[in-house]
Amino acid sequence: MSTPHENLRGKRFLVVEDEFLILLDIQHILESAGAAHVATAARLAEAEAALTRDTFDAVLLDLKVDKETSLQLAAKLAAQKIPFLFMTGAPGEAKQAQQFGDVPLVGKPFDSAALLAALSKALAGRS
Repeated sequence: MSTPHENLRGKRFLVVEDEFLILLDIQHILESAGAAHVATAARLAEAEAALTRDTFDAVLLDLKVDKETSLQLAAKLAAQKIPFLFMTGAPGEAKQAQQFGDVPLVGKPFDSAALLAALSKALAGRS
């Protein structure tokens, strides 16, 4: 019997999030869903370095990371056809993500089901 998010099993993810407890929560959610590897970055420079040295199936991208927006990194991911989703705790900032069309946007706080559903959608949209 398959699980609702079977397409996440065995995948490699990068989580870009500057709030440590949220980062740990996301990492736990992804590992519980069967992710093979979950890398984390608390700064955009760390995320860029991780993307240079490793390959990921998808990226979970906080819209605002340490007072910077992640829109430039999102543009690079889109150009490289790497699936991603945005996360934000500020609904007013969500308009910034509209330039990326149907890229999923997850509001914080979120529950694990909402995050996994958005990630499944991101992966399905790029396959």
